[in-house]
Amino acid sequence: MNPRIWTLSLLLLVLGIAEHTSASAQEPRQPEWLKGVDRQVQQVMDEWGVPGLALGVVTDSSVVLTKGYGRGHVEADAPVTDQTLFAIGSTTKAFTAAVLGMMHDEEALDWSAPVRTYLPRFRLKDPVASREITPLDLLTHRSGLPGHDALWGVTDLPREELVARLRYLEPSEPFRTTFQYQNLMYTAAGHLAGQVAGSTWEETVQSRLFAPLGMTRSTFSVTTMQETDDYARPYGDALENYDRIDYRNIDPVGPAGSINSSVAEMTSWVRLFLNEGRHDGTQVIEAETIAELTRPRIVWMDFPVPFTKTEEVPYHLYGLGWVVESYHGHRHVWHTGGIDGFSAIVSLLPDRDVGWVLLTNKDDTEVPLLLTYELVDRVLGRDGPDWSRRVADALDRGEDDESGEEGGEDDATDADSSNAQPSHPPAAYAGTYEHPGYGTLTVEATTDSMRGRYGTLSGPLRHRQHDTFALRYRSAGDTLSMPLHFDTSMDGTVDAVEVPMEPAVDPIVFSRSDDE
Repeated sequence: MNPRIWTLSLLLLVLGIAEHTSASAQEPRQPEWLKGVDRQVQQVMDEWGVPGLALGVVTDSSVVLTKGYGRGHVEADAPVTDQTLFAIGSTTKAFTAAVLGMMHDEEALDWSAPVRTYLPRFRLKDPVASREITPLDLLTHRSGLPGHDALWGVTDLPREELVARLRYLEPSEPFRTTFQYQNLMYTAAGHLAGQVAGSTWEETVQSRLFAPLGMTRSTFSVTTMQETDDYARPYGDALENYDRIDYRNIDPVGPAGSINSSVAEMTSWVRLFLNEGRHDGTQVIEAETIAELTRPRIVWMDFPVPFTKTEEVPYHLYGLGWVVESYHGHRHVWHTGGIDGFSAIVSLLPDRDVGWVLLTNKDDTEVPLLLTYELVDRVLGRDGPDWSRRVADALDRGEDDESGEEGGEDDATDADSSNAQPSHPPAAYAGTYEHPGYGTLTVEATTDSMRGRYGTLSGPLRHRQHDTFALRYRSAGDTLSMPLHFDTSMDGTVDAVEVPMEPAVDPIVFSRSDDE
């Protein structure tokens, strides 16, 4: 054979092998348990009215599926792709826990030391908790504080100010006794990480996690997400006629839930945990830290009705930004995420080297978690229950038991007798009311009407009875109401207003401003 021809043939053979190898690496064979998953996903989306969904699956250290279903933008008929950005909600918490774990490895921070070691001005209302609370306490929801979500949910206070105001918030349980899901504590944890790094939480996560994982399109704000070329729009919970709702910007509490990402990039996050902290040959997080993040620390946590104490899952535990459970004896580590118009889950079966991420652009839907249990049954080869039907039935039973819930158009019409009239004319209630933690609530009045405003909540005050009114406002497309009860001083003037901002504690008392 001509040497030139022989050399060329050899070169083509090598290139052909390389091309085949590259293609194989890019398109690993899907496992048997994924057969028919497209049909199953679409069926669940149709049943629950989900406009768009993205699924990314990792097994045996390889990404075996990244795919979009439905529409990310219904009005424009734009499909979901594996690059479409969604808000991932509280699955963000695992990123915050991870960077603190990395700092602990490097001895830049001891996550068992008091927070005040690093933030000397950090305070809580309970003096014992204030003195003893550690980063691990922040990450395991055992501070003693209930949610107090109105403080961040309807205000635009900056992160540092939210952390400073924690000292004025009432606890509902003794320190370290009870699991109470708490976004403000994760906000404090992220603020702590940024301060220790001499930077911000965003920059710390970007440099320590996003950069080494190649998460170049992921963002920390829905504002910057909307500057990209492929992002999902948020939709409400209607089953038909998808109702577009507004994005909720939660930048101040970003460490608790503001990351936006795609399944193409989130599968790198899944691989990191399945590979004991390694990514493409680099040890990004120590293997011992991965184990610590996913180790149970809270031995009991309450859980939503549809998934409580089932035959398959008798209990739920909590690690550091992760829920940990036993599913028929198999370790299952996961966390859901939800913010207005988006619902998500990241799920790991470490002992099977399998994990996935599910992202949707539907508000407050159970679909990511119920599909996760369907996928777990597939991985384990189990003939499991119809999780979609089970969850729907459980929700129906729960709705039948609900009573007295705020909302609707007719729930603020309680005044039914002359004895129920307010004790003052509208002008007497008008003014500015202050609370050191919750801030300012204002009431405006004309001759025959009143309006209230707290943060982004604004609307008419409708009289109920005596000195109790209802502030009517719009949220995520719904009309809701919040009761306000005015207090009168010894001299007969209105001097305070009580508002049940947090159901686990007594109503928050806003005192009339001294400037009035």
